[in-house]
Amino acid sequence: MSADRTNAAPEGPPFGDAASAPWRVPSAEFGPARMEWPGGSVEVARIRLRDAALAWPADGGLPSGTAAEVEVSTLSLDAHLPLPEAPAEVQHAVPSSGGADGWRLEPLERLDGAVHAVITDAALLFDARVTVPVSAGEVNFNQASVEHIGPDSRMGISRMGLYVDAPGGRTYLLQFATPPHAGVRYEQRSALLGHWTTDRGQVSLRPFLESMLAQMARTGPRAAGGFTAQARTLFARTAMRGELRPGDGVIDLGPLQARLVGRADGRNTALLDSAAVGRGLSVSIDDVALADLRLRLGGRELSAGSASARLRLRVHVLDDGLAIALSLGTLILRDVRLLPAPA
Repeated sequence: MSADRTNAAPEGPPFGDAASAPWRVPSAEFGPARMEWPGGSVEVARIRLRDAALAWPADGGLPSGTAAEVEVSTLSLDAHLPLPEAPAEVQHAVPSSGGADGWRLEPLERLDGAVHAVITDAALLFDARVTVPVSAGEVNFNQASVEHIGPDSRMGISRMGLYVDAPGGRTYLLQFATPPHAGVRYEQRSALLGHWTTDRGQVSLRPFLESMLAQMARTGPRAAGGFTAQARTLFARTAMRGELRPGDGVIDLGPLQARLVGRADGRNTALLDSAAVGRGLSVSIDDVALADLRLRLGGRELSAGSASARLRLRVHVLDDGLAIALSLGTLILRDVRLLPAPA
């Protein structure tokens, strides 16, 4: 990493007593920089600091500091996320009772939008157009549609998993290792109409996903369930697009916390796109708006009063996990602090 010395104007010694001699930097520019580790890398084209104060501990460790603004231009992250099997003793996990175990996904409570898919030459469902609306954070499968030649199919959720009822019978797309209890109203069948399904069920996304994430954290990613072989065949032939508008609220993923803001102004709207869901998915957010950002890394905590960025995320599905490509164009952090993490 290199610094543009023409913009840096330090006042005081760069090292020494962190409490009494901070290094004050009205403006500075660094970059490019690249860091690699087994399974991934991150690259930054440029970092700009404005009104910064940095101090180094006497032992030469990581600095602490503050800045009125930090601008990161073109941050690119590539990583491979393996999906290991859960240990044998927890493969049959206990059903989730709804505890989020620290996960907090408030913006899902007001999530609105729709996901559209086109399945081409699908042997299981014929050619089909699928629409799944999302309203106030809920997916009501009575409103989801699967249109194709002949009688239309219907989607729903049972204790076994997420399914499609087609003219040729029921096909499960996602099967649960154990039935989730949080955020799900399962299908209802009529005893008077030959077990005819009268209610396809509903999912409240926030409690459902918080519960599933907590279960996966306890028992391993695959213990929460998995896609069937029929589903993988469908996904390889499925193109998808969608638009989702989350609400404002706190996201807490453990080491990362932030608050989404700006829904009334159309910010944080996510556009989904995939030529084949079985091979990968792209997510674009042109106007990310966050407040009260906190990120813990090792013994340090990075916090910012606000953050804005343009985000592109590409997820590729591999046999042994996921390949993640994340790009942030012009990430701007304001009221930034890098300090030792609270005990």
